[in-house]
Formats: sequence, structure tokens, C-alpha cells
Amino acid sequence: MMRVNVTAILLALVIVACSKEEVAPASLPQADVAPATNLPLVVYATLPAARLQPVLDAYSVETGKKVQLVTGNADFSAAFSDSPGSPAEADLLLARGLAELWQLAERDGFRPTYSESIATNIPQIFRDEESRWTALGTSARIVVYNRELVDTDSLADVDGYESLGDEQWQGRLCLSSSRLPGNRALVAFLISRHAVRDAEIVVRNWRANLASSVFADESGLLNAISDGQCAIGIVGSNALATYLSADAGSPVVPHRFADASSTMVDASGGGVARHAHNPAGAAELLGWLTTKVPNSLYAAQHREFPANTSATLSRSVEPWGDMVSSPTSLSALGFLHEDAVLLVERARYP
Repeated sequence: MMRVNVTAILLALVIVACSKEEVAPASLPQADVAPATNLPLVVYATLPAARLQPVLDAYSVETGKKVQLVTGNADFSAAFSDSPGSPAEADLLLARGLAELWQLAERDGFRPTYSESIATNIPQIFRDEESRWTALGTSARIVVYNRELVDTDSLADVDGYESLGDEQWQGRLCLSSSRLPGNRALVAFLISRHAVRDAEIVVRNWRANLASSVFADESGLLNAISDGQCAIGIVGSNALATYLSADAGSPVVPHRFADASSTMVDASGGGVARHAHNPAGAAELLGWLTTKVPNSLYAAQHREFPANTSATLSRSVEPWGDMVSSPTSLSALGFLHEDAVLLVERARYP
């Protein structure tokens, strides 16, 4: 019993540290899959180690089980190799975005994991239809603008991402690279709404309106909008929350679409590795991450919305909580990932 109390206190303290919001200590529900072996769990992730390690430490305090975290590139090659310094056959794979989750599923990187706790804690819309992966945190792809350069009348017609291809934004639009998982997922979302041909026209119109070359990351894009290099752009809500936490006085603000279903939802998450040494232990950890308090901790660390809709939002994302709404299954969008990759090549979106 003492171990549970210590873990609950640790969870509360870490959430306070990263989001300035205290989550009340609570007993942590156990995942429904019992480990079949005492082998240490190996977690391979493309998520930042500094943000993920406190969550895994809390799990170790709660259960007494050791977890080894290895972070690496989005191709996940190290998770399937025996190269020095890389884990051969990692147990649990965690990805920073939908595009990575879809790519891993296409490579047969996950083994189906049927978990009652995951099914109970995470809505079906945020889970793979074949139970290969589950979202743990979600974010919105949102339009942001410089309030000193854009008046509200100009935004009246911006009712979707497509509107940024309109003539009024010529020479005023900034985008980050299509190589970023969030942007590849966004193109898949456009295809789901407009079919390939019209989605490609949207992307070509974006490129025609660019004020500069695309940015390698979203922090560079946000700085450019703040500095007046461009007036408007698209970023993840988690990137904006991180940016504003460091510069609350920035002129960069989000624009809400009138119809929430026009906003694309991205997600970080993971699944049990196909060749895991300890699949039962990995399933237990994944199930634990979907329970209320741990999921709050996970999401707060990444400035995301908890995929467990009963979990507490951190203050950094609470103002945008109503933006996470999508009528399309995140898993269903995965079937369009390959089309999205081909589209950005044809449209010459770098």
C-alpha cells in the first residue's frame, strides 16, 4: 500500500512541475494483462526522453519493475537491430505522431494486443481497428496567426486548412516541412475530406502562397510568425503550448474553425512490438499508461490532451480542449498515409 501512495505523490508532483497544475493523488488501476516473465522491459521511443522518463519512473515506483528507455529516430531501425547501443527486439514502441504509428503498422512492427483496460480507457476513435496500437495523447493541427498583422475580418473566411490557399494569403503563409509526422497526417486528413485530386490542389495552393522556404521544425515556424516574417501558418497545439509557455506575450494566437470537425486530430501513442521478448509485460505497461492518473501525467509532459477522456487536462492545453474533435477514425486515416506521401512529392511540398 505504501508503494501505491508514493507513486501517486510522484505523479502529482511531476504534473505540477510540467503544467503548474496539481492532479489529486489517486490509487493507480492495474492493467489487465499480467506479465509472463521478469525480463526488464525495453521501451523504444521517438518521444523526448526528458518528458517520457518521469512517466516510466512512476511506473517503476508503482510496480517495482525496471524499464529501460531508448530513444531514437523515426525509422525505428534501432528497435529491430542488434547494432551496438541499440536494443534488439524492443518490447514497447512509442511514437510521437500518427504518421509514425501508421508506418510502424505497415511494417508489421506491432503485435495485436487485446486489452480490456485499453478498450475501456481509450475511445475506439483513438485506437487501431486491429488492436495494434493505441493513442496515449492527442493534439490538434491548428491555424495560428500574428494578431498584429492579421485582422479578424481576414479570418472570417478561414473555415478550414484549405482556406490558406486563398489569394489573400499570397506571400503571407509559412509551413513546416512535410517530413514532420503531423504534416503527413494532415495531408491524409485532407485526402479523406476531398479525395486525392482536390487535396493535391490544396497543397499546391499552399506552396504558391509561401512567404519563405518551409521550416525544419514548428518552433522555427512559430518564431517566424512572431517576428512578422509571415502572418499565418499551421502547427500542432502541443507545439504552440510549448512555445507560449516560454513567451506568454507573443503575438501568435490560434484561430478556431467554426466547425470543430474541420480540425485534424493527431496523436502520440504506441503498441507492443511484434518481436517483443516480454509482450505480456509490455501490454501491462501500455494498459497502465491508459489509466486516468498516468495518462494525465503522460499528456501533461508532452502538452497534449489525454487520450483517456476522463483524465485531467493540464493548464497549458485546457483552453483548447474543445478543439479535439474528429468524425474520422484515426486508424482509418492510416490507409491514406501512402497516398499522402505520394501527394506531397507530386505537389513538391518539401
